[in-house]
Amino acid sequence: MLSGPYYPRSFTILVIVAMGVLIVPLASGLINAVHVLQGVADTQRQFTRSSLAVTRDVRQIAESVSQLQRTAGQYHLLQDAEFAPALRTRYGELQTLLAQLDGELVDAPARATLAALGTRSRALYRQLQPGAFLDSERFNALEPSFDALHVDTRALLAEADAAVQSELQALEATVQATRQRLIVLALALIPLTLLLAAVFSWMINRPIKQLKASIQQLGQADLRPLRAISGPQDIVELGREIDWLRQRLQALEDQKLRFLRHVSHELKTPLASLREGVALLDDELAGSLNARQRSIVAIMDSASRDLQKRIEDLIRYSGMMRDATLRPASEHALADVLAGALARQRLALDARGFQVETQLDAPTVHCDRSQLETVLDNLLSNAIKFSPEGGRILVKSEPLDDAVALWVCDQGEGIPEAERSRVFEPFFQGARQPASTVKGSGLGLSIVRESMLAAGGSVEVVDCPPWSTCFRLTWPV
Repeated sequence: MLSGPYYPRSFTILVIVAMGVLIVPLASGLINAVHVLQGVADTQRQFTRSSLAVTRDVRQIAESVSQLQRTAGQYHLLQDAEFAPALRTRYGELQTLLAQLDGELVDAPARATLAALGTRSRALYRQLQPGAFLDSERFNALEPSFDALHVDTRALLAEADAAVQSELQALEATVQATRQRLIVLALALIPLTLLLAAVFSWMINRPIKQLKASIQQLGQADLRPLRAISGPQDIVELGREIDWLRQRLQALEDQKLRFLRHVSHELKTPLASLREGVALLDDELAGSLNARQRSIVAIMDSASRDLQKRIEDLIRYSGMMRDATLRPASEHALADVLAGALARQRLALDARGFQVETQLDAPTVHCDRSQLETVLDNLLSNAIKFSPEGGRILVKSEPLDDAVALWVCDQGEGIPEAERSRVFEPFFQGARQPASTVKGSGLGLSIVRESMLAAGGSVEVVDCPPWSTCFRLTWPV
């Protein structure tokens, strides 16, 4: 029993590693999602700031052109030198806004319009700059130039709005692509996580299932060597402890069988002497007997026969446990074997007024005759013991796909559901015991089970209304 090469030394470490490995893809996916969303949020904030700045600067340029026209009118039409600083200030503000907006615009049409606006404004200012006053006629002649500036300003505003809309669409496309990327990432992480969970579940459940199978094997009194357990070192050690327990149970079972065999044989010699002495008394070789003495001799004879049967059951059971190999089998007629078994039980059947019904749809069975006789004797004896007087007993057989089934049913009180799994254990006595019979050894049904196992078949308690108790035996074809 060696631990697997891919298992850690401790089952606890295996569980911790499994949890850590399962967390890794989920954590990486979460970190990636946070990073992507942070990038989208930063892009959105930058877009908002830039779009607001462009819109604000374009509107300020439009306002600055209007203020430049108004200040130029005040300077030239009023011919007031005090408005010269204001004219220079308005022109400087306009150029500052144009230079500032030039660093913010990325759209080619908007930059071309901005360049044209700058060229026209500089050309117009050369005619409007302070120094020589223009009369009204010459000033009004510059009206088309101011109109061209206003047209360029409105075009710049429209193009800036179009550029903002284009960037907004690009941002929406980026958000959509990011959403799809996160969906693909989630869809990729789900099967990966499930695969890792399946792998670690298999690694965790495998040694547990092996331990469960070993414990079930021991629970079924199967003391064959256990299968090797692979897994963490502590689980392997637990498997070794279970195998040590199996060896101890095997040793105890061997001791029990030796004890039964020795006790049975040791009891046979004094029992034979006792039976011989009772027979001599019954034959009145030691003198005539009165009615009371003969009654005592009959009781002694009945008790010695019952003791002999129990000793024979012990010998038969210990022999079956010692030699569980398949015996030579042949075809036997169920009717002939059943007739012999009924003949051996005839006195008990007639004394209690039983009727035996037979339905042998499968006329033959492939088995060892002595084992079949042992099975029928014990089941019929059990049915007679637990059935009420004047009751019925059913023995029926039928062929199955790859087996022959035989039912032996009676009308007793039935076997409680809680006891059905234990009725075949040696020396087990059920709670429902008839008050009018001598208590048995508890080996009858155990002998039936061992006989069926030796024949490669099986026996079980089944429900078969209206019969209260029914045993089904199955022999392979």
